[in-house]
Amino acid sequence: FFDYKGAACVVPESMGKDENGAKIVKAGTPFPSNDASCKGYLLHDVDVTQGDAPGTYIFEGSIDNKKLTENGVTVESAAKSATPRVTFFD
Repeated sequence: FFDYKGAACVVPESMGKDENGAKIVKAGTPFPSNDASCKGYLLHDVDVTQGDAPGTYIFEGSIDNKKLTENGVTVESAAKSATPRVTFFD
C-alpha cells in the first residue's frame, strides 16, 4: 500500500485503444499526454467506448514499473520529468 494524491479528470475518447470492440485507456497511462505536458497517471482502466469518460489521475505517489509493463504502458522520460512528485520503482 502506497499513499497517493489524485485528481478527477475527463478522459477523452481519442486516448482509447480498441480491445475486443471496446475502447479502453489502460491504468498507468500518462494523462493527458505522454510528454512534458503530463499531469499524472491514470489510476484505473477507463472505458471510453461511448465517448469521453470520468477518471482519476495520480499526481503524487509511487508507481510500480513492472505493473506498467504488464499492462502494456510505456512512460516517456519527458512525462516522468513533468511529474516530479511521482516515484517509479521496480
